[in-house]
Amino acid sequence: MLPLLLSLLVAAGAMPSPEISSANLKKTSAFQDWRRGRFLVEEQWVELPEVGLRVGYFVVPSPWTRDRVEPPLFHDAFFVVDPRTGQPVAPALVRTSLPLNGCPTMGEVARLVPEPESATSAAIRFGNGPQRCLVRLQRKQKVWGVSHFPDEGRSPEEAFPEAAVALEKALGPRDGGARDLTWAYLPNSRWLLAAPRDGCSLWVIDSVSSKVDAMASEAMTRKICACVEEILPDADESISLSRVADSLSWSGGGTALPTCDCTFAQKGEADVTCEAYMGRTYSLPQIEEMQESGWTTESSADRDLKELEGLHRIRQDLLAVSESALTQWSTGQQEAALSEWTTIYRTWLAEGRLIAGAPLDLRNGFRVVSDILRPQVDQQREAIIDLWAEILNNLGFALWSHKEWFQAQAVLDDCLALLTATGHERDVLYLNRGDLFRDMGKGPEAINAYRSFLLRKSTAAQRKYVERELRKLEQRSK
Repeated sequence: MLPLLLSLLVAAGAMPSPEISSANLKKTSAFQDWRRGRFLVEEQWVELPEVGLRVGYFVVPSPWTRDRVEPPLFHDAFFVVDPRTGQPVAPALVRTSLPLNGCPTMGEVARLVPEPESATSAAIRFGNGPQRCLVRLQRKQKVWGVSHFPDEGRSPEEAFPEAAVALEKALGPRDGGARDLTWAYLPNSRWLLAAPRDGCSLWVIDSVSSKVDAMASEAMTRKICACVEEILPDADESISLSRVADSLSWSGGGTALPTCDCTFAQKGEADVTCEAYMGRTYSLPQIEEMQESGWTTESSADRDLKELEGLHRIRQDLLAVSESALTQWSTGQQEAALSEWTTIYRTWLAEGRLIAGAPLDLRNGFRVVSDILRPQVDQQREAIIDLWAEILNNLGFALWSHKEWFQAQAVLDDCLALLTATGHERDVLYLNRGDLFRDMGKGPEAINAYRSFLLRKSTAAQRKYVERELRKLEQRSK
C-alpha cells in the first residue's frame, strides 16, 4: 500500500489526458453546435497548468454548395476547457473570415505556444514564427474571458501604440498637424508597415520591440519607387496600403498598359518583390477582346487546349492517389491508406469543390469556345467528379472501419452532397451510410439509407446483406 502522503500526491497530481478532454469536449452541445457535422481537419491541444486550463484548437471546412465556393476554405475555433471534465469554461473563440491583423489564416496555424502570466491570466501564441498573435485568457470573478490580440477591430497603430510613437520619433518634427499615414500588417511576421498618403515612402516597424527598421524601410522603398518611376514617371507614386499588406499594383494609361506589380513577402521577412512591365501597344479592338476574355492575349483555342490539358493532369493525379491508397488498404496497410485519403481530402477542399461547383464548360473565369474541345473538357470534368466521389466514399468507409463514426459521417455527407449537386450516382454510398448509421445507433437514418440502396444497382450478395440488416432494424423499431 502506498504511504498516505504519497497516495494523496498521486491523486492530486493525476490529470486526465488531452485525449479524454478532447472526447468529453466533443460531446458537449457547444462543440457540436460549432462543428455542425463537419470533418475535423485538424486538432491541437496545449496545457496551461498555471491557470488550471487546457486549450484546444480545431479546424473544419467552410460550408460548400454547388453554386457557392468562396474563401476562406476553413473555419477554426479555440476552446478553453477544464482539463478534469473537458467542459468549456468560456465561449469558443471562432474565426469564419480571413483575419485582418496579419495573423495566420484558418488551417495555417503551425503550433500553439503557452505564455503563462499569473494564476488569473495567460495567453496562447499561435502566430507562425515570431509573430505576436495571441489568444488571451483573463479571469474576472470566476468567469474566464477570451479574446484575440491583435484585435481586428483596431488599426495596427491602435493595437501597437508604442510602435506608432517610435515611428513619430524616427520621422522627427513636423510642421503642425498630425501625419496622415496608412498602416498595415505584414502577414505571418512581426512587422508593421506605414506609408504617407502622398509620396513614395514606406516604413517598417517591429511590433515586438517597437523599433523602426531603417535598412528594411530603405530597401523596400527603393524597390517600390524604382518600379513605379520606371513605368509611370509622371504618375502619383503614393503607396496605398490595405489592412493586410499582400501586394501593390500600378497601371498606366493608353494602349500600352504598362504595369508595376509588387508582392510583399509572406513568410516572416520584411521584403518586397517588384516587377515592371512596360507593355506593348494594342489596338482598341484588341483591348476590348482582352477585357472580355480576362485580359489575356492567348487565343481561344490555346485557352481551351490548356483547360483540357489541366483537367487531364488532375484526373491522372487523382487516379494515382486513389489506386495507391486502395493498394495499401488491400495489403493491410490501413493506417497508411487512411493517411493518404485524409491528405487528399484537403485537396478536395481546396480544389475539388471548385471544379465540382463550376458549370460544365466554365472554369478559371472563361468558357470553352471550341465546339470540338468542349465535349472532351466536359468528359474530363465528369470523370473527375466521379473520382472525387469514389475517394470521398472510400475515406468514409475507412473511417467507419476504424470506428471514427462522426468523421466518417462528415465525409460521406460530403460525398452525398457532391453527387446530389452534380447529378452523379455512386450506389455503394447508400450501403455504407446504412452501415454507419446502424453502428451509430441511428435506426431511422439507417433504414432510410438501406432502402435507398435497394432502389439502386447492387449485387445479389449486397441485396441479401442489406435486406437482412433492414429486417433487424425494422423489427427493433416496432
